[in-house]
Amino acid sequence: MMSSRFSFEVVNALDYDELRPSYAPEAVTWVAERSSLRSGSVVVDLAAGTGQLSRRFAPLGVDLIAVEPAANMRAVLEKRMPTLRVEEGTAELIPSADCSVDAVVVGNAFHHFERMKAFAEIRRVLRPGGVLALFWAWSLEQEQLSLPLLREIDQVVEAARGSNDIATAYRSWSEMPPPAAGFGPFERREFPVTHVILSARLADLYATSSDVASMPQPDRAELLAEIGFMAIELPETLHLPARTVVDLCVRIEEEAGAEESG
Repeated sequence: MMSSRFSFEVVNALDYDELRPSYAPEAVTWVAERSSLRSGSVVVDLAAGTGQLSRRFAPLGVDLIAVEPAANMRAVLEKRMPTLRVEEGTAELIPSADCSVDAVVVGNAFHHFERMKAFAEIRRVLRPGGVLALFWAWSLEQEQLSLPLLREIDQVVEAARGSNDIATAYRSWSEMPPPAAGFGPFERREFPVTHVILSARLADLYATSSDVASMPQPDRAELLAEIGFMAIELPETLHLPARTVVDLCVRIEEEAGAEESG
């Protein structure tokens, strides 16, 4: 559980939209098939940000609802996807009726939620048999050794941000999570993807990360300046091998009178 909620209002939403890694199309296809999604299925993109995950699900023809607490993120999302239904809300207070949703998807954000409250609220809005899919955008660190300077930059970032609450919460999801009350066991799939970014924007990318954005301003400014200086020696365009990891579970329909467990 996070000790306090990080506000993405402090992050440049345009940089976030342009620079953050996207998700492998094959990962979305797998979730759609696993969830039996079809035209008219109701899907909630929870903590939708500026819509990286929504843009992957929209072509499926589902009834998509993007829920995002940060006004700056919602503004970019509404501009990018003007026909999308965008709602203000959080994982602990989702603006959907009980048992009204076929799938809830979360892109790289569950570590910001109050875990037990979020699971309970997601279970409330999901129909029995509905699916929760947690998407994670992770690098393939061993592949990045072909550019040792990237490893050096990552080490500089690790040393600067230390073991803050956000970084610790994020790392806690590196292993497949245990079952939550009212849900079946998680299953995990991984899909390769390439993150393409100009090296001149590398510091701007790091600035969109909550564990960096939450640092004290002087420390953050010093770190981003160092990243920018080091990135001068990198190739102009970076093709970073990465992976989309998906943790998926199904909402259980419990027998009348049965107590929740897990």
